[in-house]
Amino acid sequence: MRKLLILSTFVLFFFVVSAQKLVILHTNDMHQRIIGFGPELLYSPMVTNNDNTIGGFARLAKVIDQYRAKYPNNLLVLDDGDFLMGTIYHVLEPQTGFEMNLLYQMGYDAVTFGNHEYDFGADALGQMIQQALNRGGVPPFVVSYVKFSDKPGDDKLQKFYGNVIKPYRIIERNGLKIGIFSVLGDDAIADVKFAAPLKFENKIKVARKYVKILRKKEHVDIIICLSHSGVYPDGKGGFYGEDIDLAKKVKDIDIIISGHTHVVTPHYLKVGKTIIVQTGAYLHNIGKLVIEYKNHQVNVQDFQLIPVDDKIGGDQEINEQVNEFKDLITERVLSKFGLKYNTVVTESDFEIPMSTTGNPAPSALGNLVTDAMKYYVNHYSNVHTDITLTANGVIRERLVKGKLIVPDLFRIVSLGFGDQGYDGYPLIIGYFTPHEIKQLLELTIFAMKPGTDKYLYFSGVKAYYNPKGGFLNKIKKLEINGKPVDFSRKNKTLYSITTDSYIFSFLGYIKKASHGLVKVVPKTKDGKPIVSAKKNYIDFDPDKPGIQEGKLWIGLYEYLKSQPDRNGDGIPDVPEKYKKYDPYLIKL
Repeated sequence: MRKLLILSTFVLFFFVVSAQKLVILHTNDMHQRIIGFGPELLYSPMVTNNDNTIGGFARLAKVIDQYRAKYPNNLLVLDDGDFLMGTIYHVLEPQTGFEMNLLYQMGYDAVTFGNHEYDFGADALGQMIQQALNRGGVPPFVVSYVKFSDKPGDDKLQKFYGNVIKPYRIIERNGLKIGIFSVLGDDAIADVKFAAPLKFENKIKVARKYVKILRKKEHVDIIICLSHSGVYPDGKGGFYGEDIDLAKKVKDIDIIISGHTHVVTPHYLKVGKTIIVQTGAYLHNIGKLVIEYKNHQVNVQDFQLIPVDDKIGGDQEINEQVNEFKDLITERVLSKFGLKYNTVVTESDFEIPMSTTGNPAPSALGNLVTDAMKYYVNHYSNVHTDITLTANGVIRERLVKGKLIVPDLFRIVSLGFGDQGYDGYPLIIGYFTPHEIKQLLELTIFAMKPGTDKYLYFSGVKAYYNPKGGFLNKIKKLEINGKPVDFSRKNKTLYSITTDSYIFSFLGYIKKASHGLVKVVPKTKDGKPIVSAKKNYIDFDPDKPGIQEGKLWIGLYEYLKSQPDRNGDGIPDVPEKYKKYDPYLIKL
């Protein structure tokens, strides 16, 4: 009897003190980096140590395969959303479901949707899922925060809810029962413009609901939240943001896989008992989080970022599928512009970086994009624009050194869709008084900071301002196309501004956002308020029926193609003036 008691005590002690290990590979904000970048022509995933490109699904697949072989019983592979939108591959996603099917083939255990999965609308997202299923399958989607409508517009997505898409999932690994749910942050929800009638629920409300279900009903050991909300560095070695707040308000989440803000957490963050990690963006890194579960506690053994670079030999099967898809992009997208996938457009002997929260200085890339837009409109359409405008958030990738092909340029301004397909937002023109233009610039000085998505870039206008001037009264001199302009209210002269339809949609919100202090009314050429944006899309071929939409990436292509060849190799060169930023806001 005494021996039995000793044996029972030993067994009980073993189960109390032994730790169960879980290895989590995680990605976020990949933005369709199916091909490595820097520039793309150099990407050769099947050969290692011969290029400096970053990313690529062939490399990603190889890393996952290697870890699955090493940890067959305790590996979890997760993605936090915004896997779509960002390269020319997304143009055909609604018709093919190509990337979704690749995620399925690579064996992701749970994937959620970020704000950019909804860029084409809820029904288009449903259409992508169906096409991916037709190709062979989709990864297990976890979407906890959606609220479907009785109105048409989200039915194609809703039909997958409860099967392909679930509000939470239970996964067992190494004897552990793991519950996974997802949330979409407030800022991410604000960025969704085309998902109606689909609605999104508040992340705190959603988190409390599913934490309770997972703990009380499902009795899971570990709760993981895929949170497309994000964190930011505070400049003092710490972090702040929506995911920090989430961890403080919903304290029973064990792990938050963070995304949306494109921020690298070089080490894991700890808020109470909650672990928070994020990999940055664009598949520069894969996160590896190793945890042990012991005595009902989750502890971190290791966290590191695995660079997705040329040291990784790619997966042959995935690479072959990607290469075959290039031909489809040429056939269905680029051929209508007389282009091929690997058409070399330009070359640059310098890099133009993006402006981000980590690099908040205004970028010459903003000059390049707005100059290209202006050139494109004034040379290829039947209208004339005085000014062009874009926002920092529209610029998605830096311009790299080397020979650049069409997809390299597409990445820079890749977002959006129009009535004629999914290859970019249409360009639209509106007319404004000098006073309205001045007010728009005043608002930029006051509220739109470099490095943020809302920071604006202009071509064709310069404003000279006194930073000590009063609120919305800092600008003292305004020039349009190099000529001084009277910006008093009495000057009713109209000047044309071109932007894309996405940015144009925000102009109507300026009055509300400024609490009525700034009123900017987009007008037609004859001064009437624009009531239908589509009627003011710029037509780039009036000889054809309907409106032939212009796109930012095509403008960038046409502008750079028109530049002189400085080194005599037959390839146009990026102008050297873009080596530094040319400000449109100039302090007096």
